[in-house]
Amino acid sequence: MKYDSGLAHRPSVFVSSTCYDLKQIRQNIRDFIEDDLGYEAVLSEYDTFPIDPDMDTVNNCLRVVEERANIMVLIVGGRYGYITNHGEKSITNLEYLRAKMKGIPIFVFIDQSILNILPIWKKNNTADFSEIVDSPKIFEFVDTLRNKDSNWVHEFNNGKDIIDCLRKQMSYLVNDCLCLRQHFHKERVSPKVLKYSGRVFELAVEKPDAWEYLLFAAALKDNLYKLDDLRYDMKYGITFKNAILYDGSKEIIDFVQMKCGELSNRINLLNRIINNAFQEAIGEPGTPGNAEYIIYVAEKLVEVYKSVHEWSLEFRSIIVPEEFQNLLLCASQFSQSVIEDIENFISDYDKRINEAVLGAGEESEKKTLSFSLSLRGFDVTKLESEIKNIRNLLL
Repeated sequence: MKYDSGLAHRPSVFVSSTCYDLKQIRQNIRDFIEDDLGYEAVLSEYDTFPIDPDMDTVNNCLRVVEERANIMVLIVGGRYGYITNHGEKSITNLEYLRAKMKGIPIFVFIDQSILNILPIWKKNNTADFSEIVDSPKIFEFVDTLRNKDSNWVHEFNNGKDIIDCLRKQMSYLVNDCLCLRQHFHKERVSPKVLKYSGRVFELAVEKPDAWEYLLFAAALKDNLYKLDDLRYDMKYGITFKNAILYDGSKEIIDFVQMKCGELSNRINLLNRIINNAFQEAIGEPGTPGNAEYIIYVAEKLVEVYKSVHEWSLEFRSIIVPEEFQNLLLCASQFSQSVIEDIENFISDYDKRINEAVLGAGEESEKKTLSFSLSLRGFDVTKLESEIKNIRNLLL
């Protein structure tokens, strides 16, 4: 979620649970959110729930979580609810996954009777629990919430338990927001930082120890994730660029040599980004770095990575006679090692810098880490052989 200081509205709290068995609890929580807190309560059974007539029930709920929810209150009782065709998950389960992916605060409440029976289900998950729950999948969901996803889980016996807990937790959340607001005014957060959410935003604003290095790692990952579709295009050779026909040997060879020159230029850019721009963005030892500059460097590195994919895909839009096709194939494959080396650098940097910073409190001795983006050289033997064969064939 991106911050927009000019967009003033009440926080929206999405209450996710099965409806009919928890009807009274949901109503009590709605009253608390609306009347006591003054926030907007979003519950699917009320006519204030925004519905898109062109969508089914499941997608309407997921859309509202994505577009409206600032906070989620997840309540798990004795019913798993309607099982959808989305991996046999319930609507509540899918709502939770969407909120988790969105990165909003999620307060999880689980009926104490379900938690009491959970150890028995773990020992014998084939037993009949139909008198307690409508589906054993509810135990799987609860186990995921507590253990696999490591959520902080609150037990409840009635609606009052949930409201009492929410009253305290919401006050802590408001305090966090006030601290964040102070950071905004103190640090004068730039528009470049405001484009980000999650870890990147947190590091740029809060600036913990070694934040410069952690920020670079987080910004690299954030921008890399946005290129999933491009990696699939690369995998399957998909491009929608207009095809270009080359039928003369000289123009084909000239094209290949020009493309090899372009790739060399991109590699030189990587060298400048890592050895010059990154060092300036981090700053001299003992002086703070520049968050906006660090993000810029991360964006440019990933932009080069993106351009190398596009460089390779361009060969797919070139039409040449059959005897030149191997030449194009050989040239296009030069990008593979560059792509792999950049990916390995980003992965290695992220892993090692986080391990070093997270483990810094365990040892008094300081560690010195060094990183380098080493690109493997190109084996041009096969390409030169193809060019030689073509020239001999033409002669």
